[in-house]
Formats: sequence, C-alpha cells, structure tokens
Amino acid sequence: MLNILTEPLIGMTTAEGTRPVSLPEVYAVLMADEVEAFPALRPHQRHAWHASLVQLAAMAMHRAGVAEPPADEVEWAGLIRGLTADWTDDEPWQLVVDDITKPAFMQPPARSADKLAEYKSRVETADELDMLVTSKNHDLKATVGAQSGVDDWIYALISLQTMEGFGGAGNYGISRMNGGLGSRPAFSMAPTGRVGAHVKRDIRALLDNYPTTGGGHRLLWLLSWDGTASERLLPNQLAPHYIEVCRRVRLRSDADGRLYAVRTSTKAARIEGKDLKGRTGDPWTPHNPNRDGLPLTISRGGFNYKRVTEYLFDWQNPDLLKATPDEQRSNDPDETMQLVARAMVRGQGKTEGYYERVIPIRSKKALRGMTRRPGSDSTEDLGNLAQERIKEVGIVQGILRHAIATFLARGESRETSPEQRALANPWANRLDEIVDADFFDALQVEFEHNDRAERERVRNEWLMNGRDGVVDHARNILDEAVDSLPCPAVHRYRARENAEGLFEGRIRRSGGLPFLFDRTNFEVTK
Repeated sequence: MLNILTEPLIGMTTAEGTRPVSLPEVYAVLMADEVEAFPALRPHQRHAWHASLVQLAAMAMHRAGVAEPPADEVEWAGLIRGLTADWTDDEPWQLVVDDITKPAFMQPPARSADKLAEYKSRVETADELDMLVTSKNHDLKATVGAQSGVDDWIYALISLQTMEGFGGAGNYGISRMNGGLGSRPAFSMAPTGRVGAHVKRDIRALLDNYPTTGGGHRLLWLLSWDGTASERLLPNQLAPHYIEVCRRVRLRSDADGRLYAVRTSTKAARIEGKDLKGRTGDPWTPHNPNRDGLPLTISRGGFNYKRVTEYLFDWQNPDLLKATPDEQRSNDPDETMQLVARAMVRGQGKTEGYYERVIPIRSKKALRGMTRRPGSDSTEDLGNLAQERIKEVGIVQGILRHAIATFLARGESRETSPEQRALANPWANRLDEIVDADFFDALQVEFEHNDRAERERVRNEWLMNGRDGVVDHARNILDEAVDSLPCPAVHRYRARENAEGLFEGRIRRSGGLPFLFDRTNFEVTK
C-alpha cells in the first residue's frame, strides 16, 4: 500500500508546475536537472533527503555495475528493486505493510506478529514523528502537520531514521554522530544551480571512491529488529554507504485512509556504536585528525566565518567536500561551484537551531584552495590567509570593545569594570556579523592574486578603505555606541573624546594595525 516505486506520492516542482511523482521518476527528473523544489520538504530535512537519495543510488548502481546514473525512470526502478530482490511485492518500498513481520519503507520488521502489541505509542501527524526539531516548535509549528500529506510522512521517516539523536531511555540515535547529543553535519561541493546537479555530482563522486570491500547490509530496514541488545549490528556487517534506521516505528492507515504511526522503544541502539563514536566514514562529515578521526559536532551558532574556516582547514575534509578530478580540470567558464554546509544542532533535550550556509566558489584556484588537506605550511594556503584575516578582525574587535567600555567608564580606559566590558560585547560582536557577510568572497579575491604586493593591497583595502573596510565599520559602530549608551551629560564629551582617541591610537600603534597608516600623518594618542 502506497508504493513509492510505482505510485506518484512525492510532490515535485519543475518549470511546468508541481505534480506528484514516484521515486524512480524523482531520480529521472533530478538527473535531467529539472527539479526546482520538493514543496513538502522542510529546511531541516534537506540533508536527510539528499543523502538518502545519493546513498541509495550509489549502492544500487554499484551493485548492478552501472557507472553512469541513468536518465530513464524504468532503469531507476530496476536498479532500486535490485537492492530488495527478496521482496517481490515491493514491501520495502510501501509506506504501509500490515504484516509487521515484513519490512515497510524505513520501517524494520519484527520477528513475530505478537510484537505488534509493543507498538503502543500512536503518532497522529508527520511532524510529530519527525526528529526533535518539530516537537519543540523549532523553525515550524507542531500544528503544521495536522493535514500531513503522504510525502510529509516520507520525509519525516527519513529524517527520523537517518538524523535523530538520543531521545531518552529506549530511544537511541543514529550511528553517524559522535554521541546521542551530536549532529550529522553535511559539507559538500556542489554545482551552482538546481538540486539535481548536486545529487548527480555526489552520486558520481561516491561511485568514483567506492570502497573495494563493498559487502554488508545496505538497507537496514530490511532486517528484523525487536530492539534487543543481542541484535545490535557491528560496523563490519554494514555496507560502506548503508542507510540506517534508529527507531522501531510502523505506519498505519485508518478507515478514512488517513496515515498515522505507531512506535515503541528499544533496549539498545541498532548499531553497536560505543567504540565507533560516529566514525562511520560518512562522506559528508568532517573528521578531526587530531582526535582519532572523531566526527564533527556542530555547536550553537552554526556556520559563522570563524567556524567554517576551522572546519575547512583544521578538520579532515569528507570525500564529498573534495573537488573531483573532473571539477579541478574543467575549464568551462559556465561551470560554477559552491560549498554547501548544513546541520541541525542538538542540545540536552532540545534543539538549538538548524543552520545552512552556501559559499559561492569564484574560481578553480579557489576551489583547489578550499579543499587542501589540513596542516599545510604553504604561504599560498587559503587557510593561512583566512586565519590571518580572522586575527586582524579580532585585533580591531578587541580595540573596539575597549573603546566602548572606556566610554561607559566616563573616559577612564584603565578603570573599566566587568559589567562595562559585558555591555560593550554586543556592539563589538556586530563587527563579526558585518565581516561574516562577505568574508569568503573577499578572501577568495585576495587568494586569486599571485603577486604578493597585489595581495597586500587587496587585504589592506578590505581592512580600511574609507567606506566599508573592517576598521571603517568599527568606527561606525563606535559612533553608534557612544550615541546610544548611557553616560552622564557632564562626562559625555570627555568620555567620547577619550573613547575615540583610544580607538584611533591603539589601531595605529604596535598591537593594532599600524601598516594601514602613514606614520608621518598622525600623532599617537596616549
């Protein structure tokens, strides 16, 4: 019932409008790069859907020995069925299978029919089934799913089973994260354009790097699972790009044909992960080379420029963040790339935000620079340039913070209190927000120049140009701060003069950015 291989159950928008299609047709239209959107897909579900499409296609093609993603939906249906050949009625691709001893889509079977009695918790809407994000009203309201469509349930199942973390006793998370409160972040290079080009690119990249030892379980919802510790799967029992399930759940249909779910708990995680700690070789997740390859967990705040710099240049790039040989060799001026980063941040019993960032890549040189291995000592390394820029922004930010605290201290720069410095922090942090907007574009402009003098000119102009340089923005923030913050009228003039003098003096002398100024044209303010 509700077979995603044969029935049009997934809403898809193309230039011709929105219509429901089957999963094989989704692949066919994606390969033609004609998909503009999946209307029911919510932002936090994007990576779960993308990764599952890519993993499924790569495993199906690898098994069949097919090197190039087909364009025809009939071929796609055959490839996908090849992964579930033991199930001639397509049970693994049906949303509702009444016999609990048989698999349903993303729903593992039980070993015996009497286990159905354990599924006592009823879930009325797709968003309630989805990972923790929706149950806490983050990014969307829980009532949105009151009229759940079939594709809402499809996306909720995929999101739950491939992205969820620890949800309390009996509710274990996925294997592809470092701990139950971790995350499964996604970093990849992608062609600029519609979603199909990204899916096709990642499929090809996985196939190009497919491990030679490709055996093991691929689709874990095919395996019977009653939630016991003895059923835990070992990492060496899994295929390289396995699609997992972490919860025991089944979809049902009432007398009116409306879908709902029933679920139960488990006594252990599906995959033995105590020693694994998320080190599954996930092709989208960076790993820490200095901590035994532990995968990245995104913290609150997401993908600001400082963190992205760290993840790109201090962490081990995942396979899909590396430029493919074809991407590095291509001289097609119309072929542009972008870096896509996505993650859901999970806290203790709550979510702390969904984050997504897209960084356009300006050139092949920048593309190569973005995907250098960590630890390079080369002065040509893009990571080194990024760190230098971050350090310089930090210098300006520290001086700005001191100047604002000095104003609050009525002009006494050496008598600022912790409270005054705390009041200055939000103003200083505004500089980060401004710099963040074009940090990577400006960084690439400098990197694309080969001449050292020209690089220095570009950097200095970014720092200060009289309009929108880092120092210029800091001066504007200081002006706004002294206009807005409280200070007794009798002290305001002196406080402003001293704050501005401190800023201009510190920025010019050692410990600031003296190379930006002609030393014959100013007198250092003490």
